Amino acid sequence: MGARLRPVVDDRPKGLIDMHGETLVGRSIRLLRAAGVARVTIVVGHRADDYRRFAADQPDIRLATNPAFATTGSMASLAIGLGDLDEDAIVLESDIAYESRALDALLAAAGDATRISGPTGAGDEVWVDAPDGILRSMSKTARDLPGVSGELVGLTRLSRRGCTAMREAFARFERRHGHGRMDYETGALVEVASEMPVAAVLVRDLIWGEIDDDRQLARVRDEVWPLISKRDGAGNH
Repeated sequence: MGARLRPVVDDRPKGLIDMHGETLVGRSIRLLRAAGVARVTIVVGHRADDYRRFAADQPDIRLATNPAFATTGSMASLAIGLGDLDEDAIVLESDIAYESRALDALLAAAGDATRISGPTGAGDEVWVDAPDGILRSMSKTARDLPGVSGELVGLTRLSRRGCTAMREAFARFERRHGHGRMDYETGALVEVASEMPVAAVLVRDLIWGEIDDDRQLARVRDEVWPLISKRDGAGNH
């Protein structure tokens, strides 16, 4: 819902923030198409009509609605997005900007994997503990982890088995707790990683940024976006 951004961006969902002529979600979709991804699902809730307008003339995009978006967590939305999918999927958070190479190893991976980076200093990091490159745990508090291997970026590849395991982890959570406020990464993905290997693919010098507040917005607009545009050789796009 982007509550921390409301003082500066209150007329659109975070994924439709415009950066030098291109939205965050628009850039991700462009990169996915260039990599050969044929179908994209956007899970909508807050300001869903904005996404309906965005997707209106793009037949490869479908929208899936989480009507309980205000009272559930990110895993509830991901479960809706995955539906009964019986193939591999790439999961991307809507509020991130990143170099195109962040997708490369994930698209080439044979199994389940999530992208991690070196420290960005951006604030509100999710730290990843992944000894020998295999996910073990995550936390927003680094001292809670046995070790820190990198920062979670927000790009994850799920195999067919991984998609099923994530849905099952969420179903178990709902039965145990009686609500759907489960995070997809620190909750479901870590639980799945205890049952099957999930690679944590490190690119230590990856340039990327997440937008949760006005300071992160300024960082992505003024520092991250110009650099990723230059590296990807795409001008303002």
